[in-house]
Amino acid sequence: MEILQGKRFFVYGNGLSGKAAARAIKRQGGKAKIFTDVCGRFVPPDKDYDGAVISPGIRPTHAVYGYCAERGIPTIGEVEIGLTIAKNNGRKTVGVTGTNGKTTVTKLIADMVGGVACGNIGYPVSSAALCKSTSPIVCELSSFQLHRAHIAPDVAVITNMASDHADWHGGIENYFAAKCNIAANMNGGYLVLGEDIPLRALETLKTDAQIVWCSTSRICDGAYIQDGYFQFKGNRVCPVDYLRLSGAHNIKNALCAIAAAKSLGADNASILKAMSGAVPSPHRNEKVGEFVGKLWIDDSKGTNVSACLAAVEQTVGSVCLILGGRGKATDFDELFCALNSRVVSVVAMGETAQAIRDSACKIKPKLNVTVVNGLSDAVRAAAAADGDTVLLSPACASFDEFKSYAQRGERFKAEVHALAKRP
Repeated sequence: MEILQGKRFFVYGNGLSGKAAARAIKRQGGKAKIFTDVCGRFVPPDKDYDGAVISPGIRPTHAVYGYCAERGIPTIGEVEIGLTIAKNNGRKTVGVTGTNGKTTVTKLIADMVGGVACGNIGYPVSSAALCKSTSPIVCELSSFQLHRAHIAPDVAVITNMASDHADWHGGIENYFAAKCNIAANMNGGYLVLGEDIPLRALETLKTDAQIVWCSTSRICDGAYIQDGYFQFKGNRVCPVDYLRLSGAHNIKNALCAIAAAKSLGADNASILKAMSGAVPSPHRNEKVGEFVGKLWIDDSKGTNVSACLAAVEQTVGSVCLILGGRGKATDFDELFCALNSRVVSVVAMGETAQAIRDSACKIKPKLNVTVVNGLSDAVRAAAAADGDTVLLSPACASFDEFKSYAQRGERFKAEVHALAKRP
């Protein structure tokens, strides 16, 4: 790999992505050294380097970017390294992004085409690319990973776009632009567009890829539904009721996956098998059980407004909704304006608790809102609140109290089980 061979790189960030990037550089004939902040402050590299790999979680305002710009040090992402290695080895590549549904669509495509799911899903792209295999690389890509990426997958997918991470990107327009960056460097190939993408979100989209559309309501040049079947460009693929995943949003996810898989040449039998064998991702509308007279559901992965609303729509009966955490310039007015009337009580926790309460009082003044400090208190408050179902779908990040949405979901389940054991 010419961009790495014989070159010296510094890698800023020692998480999974950073360590994988350093390993890949060394395997490709380069040299790499990992640096991190010390006490929250930037630590300049100890010598001159030919390039830099900056971990995706590091904000665009971080001093490391200015350091590289001042010295003319080119930056490259771990994803770019991985996809380049994969292409050099003759493997097909798929990139999947969007506000919601990324993990589901990534897993579906990988199962449909016999590929390897990687990326933001928890398995670094470069690690997957280094494995000796001819199977396609199917990578979930966050807006952080796409922020400065120069990639050209064979197939790109944008599942949907809604307000999210505006704080990190410095505005919603920049967030949309990062998502569109998935296809900016494509010279051919296919770009699959889900149907829930506002026109304003595509204002920065420029690509030489062929657009493949998806729709649940009309026939289009791509994937759609007709006569109870998933169809692709005029041909039946499989019955809609073969999809094991529930919810209208998963129908849309399936259309994106079918469009991408068909663009790579997958056959109907492989698609049907993947659809009928699909299981929900952990912490996505996951039933914890029935305790203290209520059904408890873990949707800790619902870290934005649109995901929260989708989770509420899947519930049955009256709902107590647990919201809150660290905000991402979240518009809680938007949430409460669209919230289903079956939500009869809200428990607001964490850093955004007061903002949630203020918005609820303004938009739905009759809604019962309880403010608590953290998740443990939220579970106890929800047990005493109105609602047949308690749904944890916070519409916020977890970082005020937890390291990840997964840790928050596991703690939620533990707190619910502990509650059930109390006299």
